[in-house]
Amino acid sequence: MKIKFTQKDIIERGVEEIIEEKSLKKKLKSGKKLRVKLGIDPNTPDIHLGHTAPLWKLRQFQELGHKAVLIIGDYTASIGDPSGKDETRPSLTDKQIKENYKTYEKQALKILDKRATEVRYQTEWYKDFNLKDVLGLLRKVSVGRLLQHETFRERLEKSQQFAVHEIIYPFLQGYDSVAVKADVELGATEQKFNLLMGRELQKAYGQKQQDIIMNPYLLGTDGKEKMSKSLGNYIAIQDEPKEMFGKIMSITDSEIVQYFELTTPIPFNEVQQLKKEKITGKRARDLKFRLAKTITEIYWGEERAKRALENFEAQFQKQDTPQDIVSHKIKKGSNIIDLLTEVGFVVSKSEARRLVEQGGVYIDDKKIESFGLVPNHPFTLRVGRRKIVKILIK
Repeated sequence: MKIKFTQKDIIERGVEEIIEEKSLKKKLKSGKKLRVKLGIDPNTPDIHLGHTAPLWKLRQFQELGHKAVLIIGDYTASIGDPSGKDETRPSLTDKQIKENYKTYEKQALKILDKRATEVRYQTEWYKDFNLKDVLGLLRKVSVGRLLQHETFRERLEKSQQFAVHEIIYPFLQGYDSVAVKADVELGATEQKFNLLMGRELQKAYGQKQQDIIMNPYLLGTDGKEKMSKSLGNYIAIQDEPKEMFGKIMSITDSEIVQYFELTTPIPFNEVQQLKKEKITGKRARDLKFRLAKTITEIYWGEERAKRALENFEAQFQKQDTPQDIVSHKIKKGSNIIDLLTEVGFVVSKSEARRLVEQGGVYIDDKKIESFGLVPNHPFTLRVGRRKIVKILIK
């Protein structure tokens, strides 16, 4: 992958806030090889495009000669980042966590330069922690400081569920910065408290404080909510090429430029030019084609991206049915909610209901408007413009 990034990309591209910008610029100017940290919790097996925004920022640092330190949060995943959540996350078992992070390094290296990447697991330092170590860590921060965490404060004010173990999460993420001696940490805006905790703990342990770069979050395919696996509006980088291409083509026109900026390596100056345009109609369609092909090519290569484009054109522009359409057999008396879940078009029944309510489900190109039974004869089931399956009756 031929990429050319500059310091402008680091400071200005896809950046919501920098703490401290003056310090960061001084570090970049010094010529020192910086250790730039990003932590990823293996809550699910997939890295999606929303996760790739800070990964691309890491790659920008690498292109300027710095070291990417990728931390797999095999301890923090058992808690789950409480930031922005109004309830306690369900706990993951060690087995689930290990299964989830099995391919994380491989996925991340689709973007990162392996030669300039240091992959670390929290197990390296936390496996030897005892109760005395934990208490010593907790002594570094006051309760008053913890209650500055917006999520913690809001949950207490609203009498929402707030488990004691959740306050440990910021400490664990923060101590990671101490363990790897980070000069810079990357993360999304909603993680600000956790990122600042890294600075606080580094100071407490006598280290120089890291600077922080926060990226805005990426909207999902619904154009309304943050990209999230739980909401079903995500594009996983392991999605098959046709699926990936189709999902990208379904994003709203207003999100095209942000997707280019956060999830692709197109030149900085070109991104800035796109921001000045009013992107609608044919221009939006053409840019979306380019975006879909660019992203699919990054993860699947030029040939498979080309085939995905051709399949999309055949299916949706020429109104042809793809020759390799998948078939699925069901029993008579099935209902639409169970069927959408069964064929894998959604991850939950609540998501299936939302799709039907929003008018995104079609049987033989007729929009479905109720949650009733499906026909007892073969038919084509389609969700939006990108998911289609031939349903056969057993």
